[in-house]
Amino acid sequence: MQITSSAEAGALVKSLRESRKLSRKELSDASGIPLRTVYAVEKGELNNLSLDRFIALISAMGARLDVRVSDANPSEDAEVNRLIKMIATENLDVDRWGIAP
Repeated sequence: MQITSSAEAGALVKSLRESRKLSRKELSDASGIPLRTVYAVEKGELNNLSLDRFIALISAMGARLDVRVSDANPSEDAEVNRLIKMIATENLDVDRWGIAP
C-alpha cells in the first residue's frame, strides 16, 4: 500500500489494528506508544510522530514498513515529455526508428 498522507497512514494503522483484533490499549502496551498518541495517529494526526514511533506501532502488529523515496519531479519525465511533444508537432516518422511503444 502506498501512503501519501497522514490520514492514509492513520487509516492503515487502524485497519491493521482492527484486523488483528487489538484494542488501542493493547497496541499502546505492545508498542510502548502512549494511548493518546495511538488515538491521534488513527485520526491522521501524525504531525509530531517520529518515524521510529510509527515503525514501533507497525511492528507491534507484526507488519513491516518499507520506505521508497522518489523525486516528485524527475528531469527524465520532462525530457520524455519534450520529445513526445516534438515528435507530435514535427510529424516525425517514428516507425522508421524501430522503437516499439
